[in-house]
Amino acid sequence: MNSRFRRASFCAAALACCALSSTALAQQIVVGSGARLVMGSSAIDAGCRDVQIPGNFSIGSGSLQGVRDLTVSGQLDGGSGLISLSGDLAAAGSLNPQSGTVRIGDGCGSSETRIIGNHQFNNLLVQTSAAHTLELPAGGTQSIASSLQLAGGAERLVMRSSSAGAVGFLDLPGGGTQLVSRVDAIDVGGAPFGQFLAPQAPEFYDSIDRGNTPRFLGEELALPIPTLSPGGLLALLLLVAGFAMTQLRTPNRGEH
Repeated sequence: MNSRFRRASFCAAALACCALSSTALAQQIVVGSGARLVMGSSAIDAGCRDVQIPGNFSIGSGSLQGVRDLTVSGQLDGGSGLISLSGDLAAAGSLNPQSGTVRIGDGCGSSETRIIGNHQFNNLLVQTSAAHTLELPAGGTQSIASSLQLAGGAERLVMRSSSAGAVGFLDLPGGGTQLVSRVDAIDVGGAPFGQFLAPQAPEFYDSIDRGNTPRFLGEELALPIPTLSPGGLLALLLLVAGFAMTQLRTPNRGEH
């Protein structure tokens, strides 16, 4: 397919899929219900607009960048590409991560990102420099298949849950990779059967642990298995043998 035809096909698909009024154009991009947009290796810069996807959007090996808030009620296929946003993410059950990457960072005047609902990610990168807060749903779990990065910059990345005192979980399996640096966390934890996240003391990661952070930002305790010295083991065996002999010598009360 030559480049002119490819560009024309992409533009036609975009016009068919993106229902934009002149008023909405400055505020959001919408992939309409029943429509399908396949990016291939193309790149879209949303220009700090909100993106809504009631239809079907396939990233392919391309990128969707410059997004403020991303809301998906249809389907978003991550392909092997990149989705980059600075505001809220609401795509629970609608984001098919495939081998792609979701990156959350500074930009578009946003200082907070709320993840709404439980999501599946392949790679999740949260990389900020300015003051930014990442809010996870209280009691919910974000599952990350391959890699997780949580990195603040000049200002620490603030992490919290949507309800004080209730934990929002991040689940990274044993084979996944993690990088944690300069975070300030409360009410955020590692999932019970996933990796212990940032298993050293918080200072090791130039981070702050404000509490209620199970399996996150703290030294993972290896519980020792109790052992006995040879003398102690012999004493235990003699005690068990003595108890057994006592039981054998004790007559059954039912016998006459």
